[in-house]
Amino acid sequence: MPLLKKTLETNIKAAFKIGSASGTEEKVAELLATAIHTYVSAADVTTSVTTVTTGTGVCSTGGGPVTGSGTGSGKGALS
Repeated sequence: MPLLKKTLETNIKAAFKIGSASGTEEKVAELLATAIHTYVSAADVTTSVTTVTTGTGVCSTGGGPVTGSGTGSGKGALS
């Protein structure tokens, strides 16, 4: 999914509000780390892929050179 800045802002505000209520810096740090981790982990990663293949084909009627190429795209998530 695309990164949603508004969601990160909301989670940061919640971290400060909850941390202020609990009175501990540790709680604020924990909630901020969770907000940032969640935000960054939600990113879509898209890559382009180019392939080239070469080799020798083997079959019952004889062999010969084999070549090929291709393009594509990939999509994944950060971990």
